[in-house]
Amino acid sequence: PVQKLCTSSIPGNQNDNAHGNNHREDDRGLGIPTLEIRLPASYPLGATAPTPVLHNVMMNPDKKRNLLEELVEMYEVGVEVSILWGERCREELLHSEDSLDLHNHCRDAARYENGSDHAVDYENDNHSDYHSNNNDDNDNRRNIPGGEKQTDTTTYLPPTTKFNQPIRTFPTHIINNPLYQRTITRTRPFHPPKSGPGETMIGHAARVTSPEHVQWVLARLLFHDKKVAKANHNMFAYKFTEVTDGTKRRVADNDDDGEKGAGAKLAALLEMCKVDDVIVVVSRWFGGIHLGPVRFKYIAAVGRDALVEGGFL
Repeated sequence: PVQKLCTSSIPGNQNDNAHGNNHREDDRGLGIPTLEIRLPASYPLGATAPTPVLHNVMMNPDKKRNLLEELVEMYEVGVEVSILWGERCREELLHSEDSLDLHNHCRDAARYENGSDHAVDYENDNHSDYHSNNNDDNDNRRNIPGGEKQTDTTTYLPPTTKFNQPIRTFPTHIINNPLYQRTITRTRPFHPPKSGPGETMIGHAARVTSPEHVQWVLARLLFHDKKVAKANHNMFAYKFTEVTDGTKRRVADNDDDGEKGAGAKLAALLEMCKVDDVIVVVSRWFGGIHLGPVRFKYIAAVGRDALVEGGFL
């Protein structure tokens, strides 16, 4: 069986109609961006995910392949995927221009930091220590030159500017150093009640005892988990006791990642639970329906689940 639907509200698309199962090959020439979902016989209760196919979409082949792989990874037994996948595809298409603006902003910032007007060739940048055949991943692993150690930083670019996520730069010699490697535990996806079909939260937790550990964990999630890298928010909080030359020092901080107030909520969670030497990260994918203040309760709950999964509680 095959289910097909159009990704709606595409800029310039006035034909936001859905196609039924009898949609013919010839009809694909209409130029309407279309997500075709090929359902296995066991759907939606089987472990085999449906197969997504995109038609009439102008997209970098690697990015298109990564998007389709992400859709398959989003599949959960018992969950209807048509709206969820359609929303994700529409989001990717709508935000493509935002990503280009953000890329240009970083390029201009690099020129400014260099004090030079020469162009920085990001497409042919060979300095990053994160080499991959996945071009979509490489888009999030650019080095912004600056100062004497211009090849010693790796920069994460958010997929869109819409959610006010900051650009993050990591010291490459830290995030590539196995001495700082941590074990990261994660929760099962949580879908808040009365939320949009794509609304999802996942918690992560790891034991940390130094700033280098924190940087390694964040970089690991952003550069090696394609789904987390495309989350609308990755808010986090951490606290640990650092020992330097026999002197103990309490270190704690948090970050909203564009979700104002969420970092403070996670920091309060760590204090309330009386845990130490830990970082907790909650990734959120916005589902299109504003949850209001109750979202902080869900964020804290997912963060607590991550602490339980990690053995901190």
